[in-house]
Amino acid sequence: MTGGGSARRYFRMRSLAPAPWGDTVVGVIAPNAAEARAFVGLTRHLGAAGLPVPRLFASDEQECMYLVEDLGDVRLSDRLRAWRAEGGAGLAKARAALVATVRWLARFQVRGGKGLDWTLCFEGVELSGDAFRGDLGLFLGQYVPGFVRGPGPDAPVLADLERLIERLDRVPRQHLCHRDFQTRNIMWPHDGPVFLDYQGCRRGPLAYDLASLLYSPDSGLTETEREPVMTAYLQALEAEGARQEPDSFCRDFYAIVLVRRLQALGAYARIAAAEGKREYLAKIPSALATLRELFAADRMALGLPNLEHWLRGALAGDGRPVR
Repeated sequence: MTGGGSARRYFRMRSLAPAPWGDTVVGVIAPNAAEARAFVGLTRHLGAAGLPVPRLFASDEQECMYLVEDLGDVRLSDRLRAWRAEGGAGLAKARAALVATVRWLARFQVRGGKGLDWTLCFEGVELSGDAFRGDLGLFLGQYVPGFVRGPGPDAPVLADLERLIERLDRVPRQHLCHRDFQTRNIMWPHDGPVFLDYQGCRRGPLAYDLASLLYSPDSGLTETEREPVMTAYLQALEAEGARQEPDSFCRDFYAIVLVRRLQALGAYARIAAAEGKREYLAKIPSALATLRELFAADRMALGLPNLEHWLRGALAGDGRPVR
């Protein structure tokens, strides 16, 4: 099976005799033992908390292998695309699916962090300043050299970037952060979501996952359409006992949106160049369009004028490699 941008290898296997998982099961070979341990441990913990993750049937963490429920091939991104093509009632289904997804996200973040063995988080326990620095480093190291035709960031721009990191490092990190919460990492086998690719999760800001979902190009949302989905998410957090003051939440939300979208540009550039998956280049123009819309709506007025000025120029290209 295809693994997207992952180094994991996936196999769909059919049973020759009756088995507890039904006719088929998905076998996974992870790149290393730490990642396999993280996925297996997190799947057990999240499943026991009643959260929408695949059932785990067997594992061999030393050999970096495990067997999980076969959820089919339909992701939330596929469902959204089909529903939007229908128009009318299909658009209502797409909106309802995103609302259902963010309600489950709130439960995942709050319930998933309770009683968790945080040593499972093999890439780091917290999504702190170093993690944000890594996100921006991916953009500066992969996207900027290959896709930006103008000058790179100068000292004042780099100073603004450091101020942005310091600001985000002060955002509370009390709950579980999925770390890569986008529609392609959410299966939709029947009438609800099942989350995948949470092995990189850690304790982090609540807004990070919501920003990842709402501003993913596959979500296909306009700024007006994002507002009721965010409201549903905040209501779900309150129901979980993790109420957020809307104004305070939004104050940091758009700073996180910026970092998350810049990280995505860096990831697309890296996967296309280093792994030869050229299809990721097709994701760049829509990611650029989203960022331009945010700048046009003054959502990126973060008190970092040097960074804002440079980014307006750096993101003005057509998304094609410069070489």
